[in-house]
Amino acid sequence: MVENALLGGRVRFLQPAKGYRAGMDAALLAAACDAAPGERVIEAGCGAGAVLMQIAARRPGVALTGLERDPAMAALARRNAVLN
Repeated sequence: MVENALLGGRVRFLQPAKGYRAGMDAALLAAACDAAPGERVIEAGCGAGAVLMQIAARRPGVALTGLERDPAMAALARRNAVLN
């Protein structure tokens, strides 16, 4: 497990040291989200939650839900939500 930071350190998240690693693609996807306060964003296949954590940092007041079928990654996404 490694800890990474995005958005100049505003978002910290844990992800596995091997396998898929969130990076620029997650940052670009989060930046494309124009949800307004009171709206809801649902990410299917959220993995460790890097996209959702960045949306939360950039779009306060937006309700976020992540869906992940891998129980270990879903648990990691919940843990990352607590970190942020």
